[in-house]
Amino acid sequence: MLKSWFSRPNKAAPTPTPATAIPPIYAPLFRADGTLRADQFERQVVPILEQVRKVASDADFQALLATITAALGRAANTRFPLDRPGADYRRFETIYNYAVIVVITTQWWLHHHKRGLEALEDTLTTAIPAEGLARLKREPAVWQDIRACITGEAADGGLRQVAGIHWQPAAPAPSGTPPIPPSVSAPQPSTNKRCEHFLTPHRSQWANPLTKGWVLVETIREGLRDGSLPYNRKQAWVQVDREGRTFLQVPEVFEWCYERLDAEVPPKTLVNQFGRLNICTRTRKGQNLLRGGRRNQKAYQQGFVVEDPNLFWDGEPPADQFYIRHLTRHGFGQSLQSPPDSAA
Repeated sequence: MLKSWFSRPNKAAPTPTPATAIPPIYAPLFRADGTLRADQFERQVVPILEQVRKVASDADFQALLATITAALGRAANTRFPLDRPGADYRRFETIYNYAVIVVITTQWWLHHHKRGLEALEDTLTTAIPAEGLARLKREPAVWQDIRACITGEAADGGLRQVAGIHWQPAAPAPSGTPPIPPSVSAPQPSTNKRCEHFLTPHRSQWANPLTKGWVLVETIREGLRDGSLPYNRKQAWVQVDREGRTFLQVPEVFEWCYERLDAEVPPKTLVNQFGRLNICTRTRKGQNLLRGGRRNQKAYQQGFVVEDPNLFWDGEPPADQFYIRHLTRHGFGQSLQSPPDSAA
């Protein structure tokens, strides 16, 4: 009896969904997105990228993939849409990831084919697969933000900030019309007065106030006020000049933050969160970890440089001696050579 009971066939198991193999070249991007199933990613994202792949050089295509992957990393710490109090970010936390992919690839298409904004609608409707296009248009605010991001309008839900887009395609100006300076059409990074090789993001390009990294800014401010984070000493990890330009040594300052906050994530993650705030001076190639040379010391210190004195000093930086003699134009990852005697 028992034997016959155990031998009874069970109910038929549901047929599993066939596994979808993501092409290896897109695997890092798929992991960075983290919002789409493999089959959705294959239908909504891969066709967009494959169109680009057919016309782009290998180097350009790899650069595009790296740009999108980095942008999705920033999107992971952003509650879309930005600057819209009361918006339910949970409703939009997946669709804006897709919007980031769309705006970056659409910008690439317009730039590559030297097409102006008159071609925007045609590019969007032909480049995006029907399933993805329908998904975006079901959310009119998201669709409008995509168009606003590409056309350069101010309110785009934070897409331009997260995507890292610093240029807008423009239709050719009528003959006899003088070109509009870039500074008039959109906020541009300000140039570091001491060195033309540096750029400082405009305040409008800083990260959303809810981004995790702002906790680190407040923690550093508190440490500077109460003296637990020394500055302007020969071996101090924080240096500030008379104009309020602040050097934060990496990783030491963020190891200090890790201990201070008893953080659940490692110091390296804190460094990345701070970098995503987009408040640091960077090279024209986008590197924000710079090297500072101390007086009477041959080795470089690497760190972030924050130009705005209001972030740490309430606009009134201390007048103590600044031990970082100069900054180099070399980004992190280049050879550690002895700092030159003259300022960069």
